[in-house]
Amino acid sequence: MPAAVAAAVAVPADLAALAAAIRDAAARRAALAVRGSGSWWTDVPPDVEVVTTTRLDSVSDFNPADLVVTVGAGTPLDRLAATLSARGAWLPFDPPGPVSRTVGGALASGSGGPLAAHFGPARDHVLGLTMVAGDGTVTRLGGRVVKNVAGFDLAKLVVGGGGAFGVIAQAHLRLRARPRADRSAVWTGTRAWAAEAAASALAAGATPAALEVAGPALARALGWADGDRWALAARAVGTGAAAIEEIETIARAAGRPAAHEAEGDAPWTPWREAVGRWPAVLRLGASPRDWPAAVALAEDHLERLLGASVTVPRGTVRVGADAGSARAIQRLRLEAARRGWPLTVERADAATLAATGVWGALAPTVERLARALHATFDPAGILAAPLLA
Repeated sequence: MPAAVAAAVAVPADLAALAAAIRDAAARRAALAVRGSGSWWTDVPPDVEVVTTTRLDSVSDFNPADLVVTVGAGTPLDRLAATLSARGAWLPFDPPGPVSRTVGGALASGSGGPLAAHFGPARDHVLGLTMVAGDGTVTRLGGRVVKNVAGFDLAKLVVGGGGAFGVIAQAHLRLRARPRADRSAVWTGTRAWAAEAAASALAAGATPAALEVAGPALARALGWADGDRWALAARAVGTGAAAIEEIETIARAAGRPAAHEAEGDAPWTPWREAVGRWPAVLRLGASPRDWPAAVALAEDHLERLLGASVTVPRGTVRVGADAGSARAIQRLRLEAARRGWPLTVERADAATLAATGVWGALAPTVERLARALHATFDPAGILAAPLLA
C-alpha cells in the first residue's frame, strides 16, 4: 500500500510532549493520525498530520516476581519479548504483522494471534493504560496491579478502538512465567477433516496454547502443506510432560502422523509475518463450531480470498483480502451480522478504512454509545481513526 505524504510529523519524546502535540492539533482543528513503527497501518489519508510514538519506548517497573511490566507504546514487541525472556517472564501475545510492531499499535488494533486460543486477545493482557485523549487530556485507565480493576472496562474499549478514543502512551501488562517447554506440531488434510479433528481435540479436553487451522493458501506460504490441503497446527507450553501430553491428545484426534514438529515459536513467527502481508485483514467472530461456515461466507463475498486462519477454541476467523475491497467487505459484514458474527477490519488501506470503518453493522444502541464515547474523548474530531464509517 503506497504511503500518502503527510502534512507534518511529530515525534514526541515523552508523555508531556505527546499531550502538547495533540493539544496543538486540536487547537488548529488539524486531523491527526497516530503511528508506531508504521508497519501495520502503512498509509495516511491526504492532508493528515502524523504523530509517532516510536520514542515512547521505555520498559520500566518490571519485577519478574510481580509478573507485571509497564511499557511505552512505542516499544517494539520483539525487544519487549527479549527483555522479558532474559528475566524469565513471557507475554503470550502474538498479533499478526512484523514482530517489530509496537506495543501501542498492536493494542490499538486489538489484534491477537494463535495464542489467544488459551491466553485471550489483546485486551486480556492489559491491566491499565495511559492515554492522551483528542483534546490533549492525559487519562489513566485501570491500574498496575492485578487486583485493581477501576476503569478496566474503559481500557478494554480503547484496546481495539483503532486510536479513535485517544493515543495509547503507556500500558501495564500482565505477564506469565516463561514456559519450560514449548512444542508445536502440524497435521494436514481436507477442510472437513480439519474441522472434525479440531472439534475432536477440544471434545477430548485438549487446552493447547494455540490450535490454529490454516487454509491452503496460508498453509502453502508457511510450508505446512502442499496443494489444496488444510493445516491444523497446535502449540503446547508448560512442563515437558504436560506439553507432550497435550500434543499427543491432539495427534489422536487428528488420526494421522504430524507433517511437521518443532520446538519454541519457530512455526509461529512466519505465521505472524505471512498474515501481516495481507493488504486487508478481516476478523470474524464466529464460534468454535461455526468457523467453517464463516470461512465459506468470506469466500462467497470477497473477490479474492488471500488466505484464512482460524483460532479454533475462540471461533475467530481471520481472512485476507485485496486492497480496495470496501464494497465486498461491507457486503460480507452485513451478511455476517445477520448470523451474529461481528466483523472487524483489523487492517486496510486508508481509503478502504474510511469506507468501512474498523467496526460496523452494530446494533443501534451500541453504535450510539460508541459514537457518544468517541465524541467525548475526541470532541474536536481530530483523530483520523475511522472507527465507524
